[in-house]
Amino acid sequence: MESIYLKKTRKTPLISLDLKENIFQIKGPSFSEDILAVYDPVIKWMEEHLPNLEKELVCEFYFTVLNSASHKKIFQILIFLNGYMDRGKKIKVKWYYDEDDEDIMEMGEDLTELINLPFELVAIVN
Repeated sequence: MESIYLKKTRKTPLISLDLKENIFQIKGPSFSEDILAVYDPVIKWMEEHLPNLEKELVCEFYFTVLNSASHKKIFQILIFLNGYMDRGKKIKVKWYYDEDDEDIMEMGEDLTELINLPFELVAIVN
C-alpha cells in the first residue's frame, strides 16, 4: 500500500496517510474554495486501502481554521472510518484544538456525539 502526503498551503491542510506508522493526519487550515480537490483523493485512497488495514489506524485532526464545506468532508471521512470500524478494523480518532479555540473544540464535541468511533478531544496549550 502506498502512503499519501500533501503539503499544507495557506488554505489547505497537511494531509498524511502514513502506512508505516498507521497514522492518518490532517493538520492546518481548511478553507479552500475547491474542497473536493482536497478531500476526494483522500476518500478514494481510503476506499482502496482501508479494507487491507491490519493494524490500528490512529487519525489525528488539528485544524486552525475549518469552514463549513471542510467540516462536511471531515464528517464524511469519519462516517467512512466508522463503517470500517463496524467491520472489525481498529480505528482511533484524536481531535486536537488550541485551548482558546472554542469553535474547533465544539466541532469536535459535536462529532463525538454523531460518530461511534473512539474519539479523544485534546487541548493544545499555547
